[in-house]
Amino acid sequence: MSIACRKHRTSSPRRGGFALLLVLLVMVVTSILLAGIGNGLTTQYAAYRNMANYDRAQYLAGAGVHHVAAMLEQDIAWRGTLSNVELPPGSGNRYTVTATDDAPGRVYVISLGEAGGVTRRLVCVISTSG
Repeated sequence: MSIACRKHRTSSPRRGGFALLLVLLVMVVTSILLAGIGNGLTTQYAAYRNMANYDRAQYLAGAGVHHVAAMLEQDIAWRGTLSNVELPPGSGNRYTVTATDDAPGRVYVISLGEAGGVTRRLVCVISTSG
C-alpha cells in the first residue's frame, strides 16, 4: 500500500500592494510635515530680518540727531541738511537729517533713518541756550 501526500497550498491575500501604499502614505505625511517646518522657519527669518531693519533704521535716525548736535557744538549758528550719510560706508544704510530754527535758542531737527527698505523718522528739539 502506498500513500502519497501532497502539500495543499492555501491562498493568502496579497499584501505587496498594501506595503507600497503604507510607504507612500508615510512619505506624503513626512513631506507635509517638513514643508510646514520649512515654511515656519522662512516666516521666522523674515520677521527677524524686518525687526532688525526696523531697529537699524531707528538707530540711524538717532545717529542723524547726534550728528546735528555735533555740528551745533562746532558752530552754534549751523543750520542745514546732511543728505544720505551712509553708516557704515558701503552698507546701504543711511540717514538724512535737517536742522532748522524753531523758537529762539532752539533748533528743530528731523532725521530719517533707512535700512533694508524700512524708514524711521525721529523729530527732536535741541536747546542751544545754556
